[in-house]
Amino acid sequence: MFEIKFLGTADSGGIPVHNCSCEICEEYRENGKVNLATSAYIKCGNGEIILLDAGIENISNIFDRQIIKAVFLTHFHPDHVLGLLRLRYSSDKIDCYHPKDENGFADLFKHSKAITYKQNTPFKSIELNSLSFIPIPLKHSKNTTGYIIKDIEKTVAYLTDCSGISQDSMNFLLSQQIDECYIDASAIPNTSNVNHFTFQQATEVLDKLKAKESYFIHCGHTVLSYIQQNYITLKYPIIDL
Repeated sequence: MFEIKFLGTADSGGIPVHNCSCEICEEYRENGKVNLATSAYIKCGNGEIILLDAGIENISNIFDRQIIKAVFLTHFHPDHVLGLLRLRYSSDKIDCYHPKDENGFADLFKHSKAITYKQNTPFKSIELNSLSFIPIPLKHSKNTTGYIIKDIEKTVAYLTDCSGISQDSMNFLLSQQIDECYIDASAIPNTSNVNHFTFQQATEVLDKLKAKESYFIHCGHTVLSYIQQNYITLKYPIIDL
């Protein structure tokens, strides 16, 4: 049975934010904690690594001397692809699956080097190391796909960076018996943010999906401060590294 592990679960600013004196950032400093942009990985039974996004700048060092079988990108915003700028110099060939995006990020397409970019097809499964990765279209400011990841024992929904889910995507998600669901909840309630779910909106989605275990991800210091200052008890936990 596979396990998703996180290198970071924060938004693009990470925590603590440079020179921010909010209670969350100060608490992180006092406890010697750092949380980076949301990025995850799976270590397969054969020891190979599959990345879910690659926004950590030194991801090539984190997995040095290990085989990175593939990267599954949700989208091409910098906080999800920054690590590819160095990883593309790898001595190994690495496949990178991604949603349709003609521009991508910086010169990654132009100077692909060790990385082969493969555009995914919504709802069409990609089979790799006994795992299935099914791209799920999400609403965001760049073309974005979450992923259903499954083997014969477990099904996981990885739904970071979204402000909405189309009916087609929701119908597909509802057709799955989801064991674990990780969902974006990085917008502050009652703001004009149209690119991310608030924790209330994410809660509504999780209530419908009824996964065995559900978690909020991509939460930055402003959301954590809002929750703390307003003494809010969340229905689902935030993954906080």
